[in-house]
Amino acid sequence: MTREQIKFFNELAYIQEYCVNVTLSKEKKYCNTEELLKDATAEVIYRIMELIDGYSGELQRCNIVNTITGEVINEGIELHDKCVEFLENPFLLVNKKGKLF
Repeated sequence: MTREQIKFFNELAYIQEYCVNVTLSKEKKYCNTEELLKDATAEVIYRIMELIDGYSGELQRCNIVNTITGEVINEGIELHDKCVEFLENPFLLVNKKGKLF
């Protein structure tokens, strides 16, 4: 692996460890396993979006590119800001054409 790939995977390992510890520290607040899992996975997704946005560790902002269309999916937005809102209610934020409101 390249140095950048190792940095990326080290950041993912840190995110996993961090999110496990945060979730375990709040374990008693959950009424059921589904709530716990949704909260834990939302935290992981948020932290990965921060990583891609360049707000975590040593990595700079990364682009997510659709290899078929060439579109940079995260152009002009901060993924970590959008993911919280979207994960809370994904069906309200998308119109019939798949565009975010």
